[in-house]
Amino acid sequence: MNERQKILRIRSLEHVIRAGRGHSGRILSSLDLLEALYFGEENGRKIFRYDPERPQDPGRDFFVLSKIEALPGLYEVLKEAGFTLPDLLPQLPSRRIPGIEVSSDHAAYGLVYAVGMAESLYYLRSNQHVFCLVGDYELKQGRAWSAIRLAGERRLDRLCVIVDENDPKSANTVARFEAFGWKVIKLIGAHDHDDIVFAYMRARVASRRPTCIVAKTVKSKGVPFAERKPEYDDAIFSDVEMNEIRNILL
Repeated sequence: MNERQKILRIRSLEHVIRAGRGHSGRILSSLDLLEALYFGEENGRKIFRYDPERPQDPGRDFFVLSKIEALPGLYEVLKEAGFTLPDLLPQLPSRRIPGIEVSSDHAAYGLVYAVGMAESLYYLRSNQHVFCLVGDYELKQGRAWSAIRLAGERRLDRLCVIVDENDPKSANTVARFEAFGWKVIKLIGAHDHDDIVFAYMRARVASRRPTCIVAKTVKSKGVPFAERKPEYDDAIFSDVEMNEIRNILL
């Protein structure tokens, strides 16, 4: 775990404390996937193209957060990446916030929007890419599979969906995406910066079909006393616990 990943964990948990609510375990499972996307590089070039000083840069790539409960983590990643965010931040994704591309308040809606954006880029013959983070629970929604089927049929190769699969009971994700014509990358190190960046690189060069990265993540990753423990999924850590977490990570 690199220093940025550690600092983002602390800031994200502090964000949850300030808000008085949040899904700490599921934020921490997604955080490394977000960190690698925004800060990953290949030969000095960004994997994900964005300009924090021009959030609406017409040549940018797009990131859509479909896994809504990871929003506090995304806010902290955006701040670290140089985006200027207001002091008061909404608890649901809103396009009013720099760096947020889609407003959403229901499971899998972000995925549906991401497929629509990728289809627009396909018809425009644009080299821009759309990345979308989804939670494994969203794949229980019919609307999710309607969008996944459409993306496969249209061969939307500018689309990369990242599945944060932190539920041990999840099954057949790889086979189901492949059945709909997707290229599937099974991420070996779901919390390893270099492994995640390499997966994003492979997704960028995929042709004639969309890409799904399946990441077998760990809830509350980075907080050993909370990892894989359901009682910490929605935890607001106490001052004593936060001091322990800081001693572990810093």
